Amino acid sequence: MEAIQPWSQEDQDPQFIAALPAHVVAALDHLTSAERRGVRAAVEAFTRYEQEGATIPGPDPLFVLWAAPEVRVIVRRDAPAAVVAVEDIVRPATLRTFAHAHGA
Repeated sequence: MEAIQPWSQEDQDPQFIAALPAHVVAALDHLTSAERRGVRAAVEAFTRYEQEGATIPGPDPLFVLWAAPEVRVIVRRDAPAAVVAVEDIVRPATLRTFAHAHGA
């Protein structure tokens, strides 16, 4: 497990953080300052339709955003005009381990 990283003033966006589930806020604690900024920038760009996400196959409207070289953000958008909800933040290595463990 990675050490908890201190938050800088530029990382803190109370409105953005308040909209996140507790487990996502906890995941942000384990990212570097640059990765945190990348998460926020990716989510904001996706919300404004300035960045596309890779669709996750399945019945739910889930997308993967590339936030930093080693950070992915899983988001949900139920409809084109719907609010974008951050579901999770993961590292590609975690995704590969999960896929391998489940035979994908």
